[in-house]
This record gives sequence, structure tokens and C-alpha cells, in this order.
Amino acid sequence: MEALHTGFKEVQVSRGYKYHYYFSAPETGKPTLLLAHGFPSLAIDWRCQIAYFKAKGYGLVVPDMLGYGGTDKPADHKEYLQTLLARDLVDILEHEKVTNVIAMGHDWGSKTTSVLANLFSGDFLGFAFFALGYIPPNPSKPFAELEEEITKVIGYNTFGYWGLFAAPDAVELVEKHIESFWDLIHPKDPRIWKYNFCPPGASRVFLESDSRTPRDPAYEELQPVYEKEFSKGGWVGPLNYYKAALDGDMEDSKSKCFSSMGYGDFSADTIHAEIPLENYTIKKPVFIGCTKKDVICIPAFQKAVAAQFCPQVTIEEFDAGHWVLADAPEEVNSALDKWISSIVA
Repeated sequence: MEALHTGFKEVQVSRGYKYHYYFSAPETGKPTLLLAHGFPSLAIDWRCQIAYFKAKGYGLVVPDMLGYGGTDKPADHKEYLQTLLARDLVDILEHEKVTNVIAMGHDWGSKTTSVLANLFSGDFLGFAFFALGYIPPNPSKPFAELEEEITKVIGYNTFGYWGLFAAPDAVELVEKHIESFWDLIHPKDPRIWKYNFCPPGASRVFLESDSRTPRDPAYEELQPVYEKEFSKGGWVGPLNYYKAALDGDMEDSKSKCFSSMGYGDFSADTIHAEIPLENYTIKKPVFIGCTKKDVICIPAFQKAVAAQFCPQVTIEEFDAGHWVLADAPEEVNSALDKWISSIVA
């Protein structure tokens, strides 16, 4: 993991923010992988994939997403709109002058990857998603209605924890009960989430009572890094992803349309318009890594969306929970390698 730190660079994107990212140039004829992490993670959460694909000569662009690690951390949650984040990532690719790129996301990174597919599909060879699959633009449905619908379908609310993470006292609560927070984020038993994360109010009770549960051993190596980076960078940025989503970002990707004919075609003067319905469908090859033990990102939902919007989809199911990148790295890397080879052959 120490060697990974030596490959980081920094660049200022078009809207002025500094991004900290890992970069490794591709060998001749190899594609570049853009890897976007989620909440609450860092670029090094992809460490197992970085090591594997770098050894095979693939290019790698792996940013600390906005609000995390060495990247800037604006306090205003409106700076975390997904269309803006997607453009930031395109700026990094343009800066490195890489082509033949495959974008991949996990958790919130899957949402950003989805927006890349909606807005800049022409610039990518394909798109891969882990745990959380492709998310098409939101059909103008209130968040409360989405909660109600999913509760009726599966019997419990998979969004119950969003209220805590978007609450005015969320930062203070996480910082004050940080050990309980990390236990809840990375539990050894993924079923914990169904009872202590999903029901509205349950995660607040867990933290405020300083409850504990055994942690996933796959994250022992990263824990000192997390403690250092998040104590230094704070929680305002990471939690802003939830505030942005609940404050209209679920409509953001639907209300802006950018050219996808090339990196240089975007400008601040781009006309705002709804994304055409045909852009909801990803015409490029798609890989979705479903997580069988994930009680929030349920495989059946990821498959249903893919069946509707991803005509060239490859679906793999991993016998792991949400944190599949670390819990099943050999299986993930092998499946990804096979899929990538099939689309670049």
C-alpha cells in the first residue's frame, strides 16, 4: 500500500477545485480504467484492483472524489451535484490526455459513473458498476415516494439512513461517535445493516448509544489511513453527497444536458435542457457486479434496471456484501479482466 502513495498527482479542474488522484499510464494498446469510489472511501479503496490491473499494463486514473482525502472539500453541498462531479472526472482525463477509457464506480461512484454514461458516453469504451448498479436519471419522483415504493416491494426501507447523513448535526454525530460509525459502516456481518442502518432512525440510535459490532477484517489495513485522512479532512464533504441528493441532485442529472462528442465540447454556456430519453439507455458495454449479501443495493433491483437500460450488459454476482472490492478482490479482478478483454478485443 505504501507504493500506491507514490503515484498520486494533483490537477485543478475547470471549476477551480484541486483533485488528488492516482495515475499510472497505460502500456501501448491497453485501455485506461477510471475508478470512482463512494461513501465513505478513498482512492486506495481500489488498491486491490490498482495492483492487479497495473501489473497487466492497464492505465489507471483513481481520484479521491470531491470532499475526500487530498482533493478539495467545499462546504456548500451544491458543489457536489453529480453533473459537476462527472465533468470534474472528464477534466482529469483530458489533462492526462488518455483515450480508450472504461469508467467504473462503486457506491456513490456508481452514480457519478451513471452520469458519465448519460452525458459523455461517446468518450468511453464501457462502464462498470459495483454493488450499486446503473442509475438512470430520476423520473421526477419525490424521495419520500421512492422510499415508500421500495418498502412495499421488499418489506423494508433501504434509504432509512439517508435522513441521518443529511441531518444538520450529522457531522457532529459522526465525529463524536466515530468508533461506532466505523463499526456500522464496515460490519463483519452484512445483515447488521438491515436492522441498524435501514430503518429510519436506527443508525442514529446506534451511534448515540455508542453501540459496537465486530468489523470486517478486510478493512483492518485501511483503518489507520481512514483515521488519518478523515480526522484531517472532516466529514462535511463526504456527507454533502447525501445533502445534495436530498436537495434536488436526483433531478440534476435530468435537468442538464452536455455534449458527449469530446472533452473539449463542454463550456459553462452549454444550454440547459432535459437529457433526451435515448440517453437514459447505455449503448456501450456495461458490467454490473452484484453483491449477494448486500441488503441495501439488492441484486434484483440492479438487474431489473440493467434489463431496461443496458442492452450490452454482463452481470456477475459475488458472494459478498457491499464492500466487494476488498472482500472478494480475486473474484472481482478476474471477472473484470475477462469482461474488459471481451470489449477491447
